[in-house]
Amino acid sequence: MAQKENYWKDIVEKVDKILEKEGASAVQEVPGRGRTLYGYKPQSVIDALNSVIGANNWGYKIVEYSVSTVENRKGETRYLAWVKIRLWLGDTESFKEAFGGSENYTPGDALKGATTDAIQKALSLFSIGRKAYRGELSELLPKAEKEKKLELKATSKQVEFIKKLAEETGTDISNLNFNLLTQEWASKIIEQLIAKRKAS
Repeated sequence: MAQKENYWKDIVEKVDKILEKEGASAVQEVPGRGRTLYGYKPQSVIDALNSVIGANNWGYKIVEYSVSTVENRKGETRYLAWVKIRLWLGDTESFKEAFGGSENYTPGDALKGATTDAIQKALSLFSIGRKAYRGELSELLPKAEKEKKLELKATSKQVEFIKKLAEETGTDISNLNFNLLTQEWASKIIEQLIAKRKAS
């Protein structure tokens, strides 16, 4: 039993070491609700896993899926997909199941995105790429890049979301200068307002 645990620990550590060595090139921004999130690039995780255990020693199967149409604010039709996959490592008895979701302009791209999302979530259940789900990836970015992101002006989506949350929670934001608001500060304000909304 201890030997099998060491085997999994060894795989996780080797994959993580490869991803950390790649640094910022393996990290991407992930769209979030008014805040900046980071995740590993799917291909970086897959390449690292393939180099450690081999491409033929893991796999997945789509257990369930669904695709539906939605209309965005501009009146454009988009496709919303979700999938449930079963992913195994080493042998089919060592598996995890996970859901993934994605929205795109074609059903195929929506399904592809949902599947990729589910793969990464399933791998995280084996602790592979776990730093992404712990929110620790910003430390892999070069210092200058992190500082640059801290200074970036808040996006229009962040501003809109802050105004919406303020209205919903009855928060006075008249003293807030949106011209001087950075993305980093906007994210913190959004988190506070979301917490306030949940508490009310």
